[in-house]
Amino acid sequence: MTSSRLSKLSLPLFFILLSPAALAADTAHDWLMKMNRAAGALNYDGVFVYQHADQLQSMRIIHRADGNSRRERLVALSGVGREVIRTDSEVRCYLPDENAVLVEHRKADAKGFPNLVPRSPGELDENYDIRLGKTGRVANRKAQSVIIRPKDPYRYGYHLWADIDTGLLLKAYLIDHHGSILEQFMFTQVSVGGKIPDSDLEPQTKGSGYVWYHEPAPTDTPAQGAAGWTVTQLPKGFILSTHMLRKLANRELPVEQMVYSDGLAVISVFVERVDAGIAGRSKGVSGLTAKGAVNAYGSRVGTHQVTVVGEVPVMTIRLIGGSVVPVRAASGGN
Repeated sequence: MTSSRLSKLSLPLFFILLSPAALAADTAHDWLMKMNRAAGALNYDGVFVYQHADQLQSMRIIHRADGNSRRERLVALSGVGREVIRTDSEVRCYLPDENAVLVEHRKADAKGFPNLVPRSPGELDENYDIRLGKTGRVANRKAQSVIIRPKDPYRYGYHLWADIDTGLLLKAYLIDHHGSILEQFMFTQVSVGGKIPDSDLEPQTKGSGYVWYHEPAPTDTPAQGAAGWTVTQLPKGFILSTHMLRKLANRELPVEQMVYSDGLAVISVFVERVDAGIAGRSKGVSGLTAKGAVNAYGSRVGTHQVTVVGEVPVMTIRLIGGSVVPVRAASGGN
């Protein structure tokens, strides 16, 4: 309930807080928290379909939680063959069609599957309307739906369905301001709870005779005083959550990265020197590009390449991408 609506009511605050709308909002927030906890705390084994842009994929996921530790195995059931093993510290992607295995470092705080739910749903209220929808069935399980609608055109909306018994997110739609579904995933079958043996989490593809590619762990350093760039225009609600200098394996100089979030949507801004970062290999993203719900904007600012990427509308990417400037310029310094 917005402040403008409250100003028009003469009922005592006590009755307003007990109104069905207020109670429903609290219950919707509770369901978001249930989904957030269930994704990491439960054992489950299921098959889901995922649609992104013009691609439709089917995958099996096996997830085991052991206290604060998690391990997952994902197997592609359609399209290009691949198998992914994820632990708290590492991701291994087995590609039998290419006789290759990719090994990447994983941050300890990296989100697992699914990661559509924020840690603190209350922070969304300023920019989203959150309410309960109807109950239904997903993967032959009774589910409660939660509808998240943006209050402005700078972010997408969501329609989520959670397993009533466990809170596990069973189905999700990402929706644009026209009401069209941009991206979706849905379990077609899932078993929740019970023991998951070690053998179910081991890759069927052993990688014998494969070429192994090990991606060195990036070195991240808080930008602090070394930060050279900033964003001067942000939609309401987006705040800087991370500002890092990243020393990547294929870059001679650190790449400056800024991550902005409204509690649900996330936008990354990358700034790198052209002569040290991409010259001779790639000119980087130029202008606007899109793939499904993901939009990107690239431009040259002096001797630097600026790239903005996020699962947000084009107007959001364009606004932010056009306002990335050196800190000196933003502060009026020489």
